Amino acid sequence: MIKKSIKISCPKGLEPRPIAELVQVASKYESKIYLETDTKRVNAKSIMGMMSLNLANGDLLTVTTEGKDEEGAMDEILSALKDKLNLMD
Repeated sequence: MIKKSIKISCPKGLEPRPIAELVQVASKYESKIYLETDTKRVNAKSIMGMMSLNLANGDLLTVTTEGKDEEGAMDEILSALKDKLNLMD
């Protein structure tokens, strides 16, 4: 299991388009992938769960991956958050 915490840096928070892109990235992996805030933990492969996070600028988000391809899953999720979606510093 791998866990990493990141700070969301996006003035508008996490909107539907980036949520859909994150779900697509997560769904490529066999590992379990969860995103967690102080109050909620959701399956990153669930669009409804992801939308329920209601992430805002400055929120702390913990990404957890667990399974045989957990390292690749973590790398790509963090890459999507940072490089593709510009959601973290």
